[in-house]
Amino acid sequence: MSWAFDAFVKGRWTVESTTPGKSTLKGTVTVMADGGGNGGFTLVWAREGAPITWSGGYLLRGGHLRIDMHQAPTGMERLTGGEALTVPKEVEEGASLVLPWQPPGHRDTGDGQRLNVTYRNNVLHIVHTERNGSESVHVCTRAT
Repeated sequence: MSWAFDAFVKGRWTVESTTPGKSTLKGTVTVMADGGGNGGFTLVWAREGAPITWSGGYLLRGGHLRIDMHQAPTGMERLTGGEALTVPKEVEEGASLVLPWQPPGHRDTGDGQRLNVTYRNNVLHIVHTERNGSESVHVCTRAT
């Protein structure tokens, strides 16, 4: 089975992210898509006290997936300009991809950062490998 990119990302996902320091955050992301490679999202991290909410948008053109945060919590930096390269127009069950990654604030992908991405059984697994080899792991499960 395969999906057009927008149809693939659209909907509600649970997210668990683990940083190189082994700190783990859990939350949900809701992705809205227009079918033309444009969309928006709201990411809500659960935590003690009030949840932390981010909102942003994405644009997929010519294999370049740009991700921007339009709204950040008070006192936190708004991240813009993150870009994954060689992103396919369609995503298949069992997909396994290595995507060059340009983090927000970087000019290009020349420092070797990458995203190792797999999708199986409603679970999107993303490993961000930084220049120094440290990794952040993001596990996104499609809500049913």
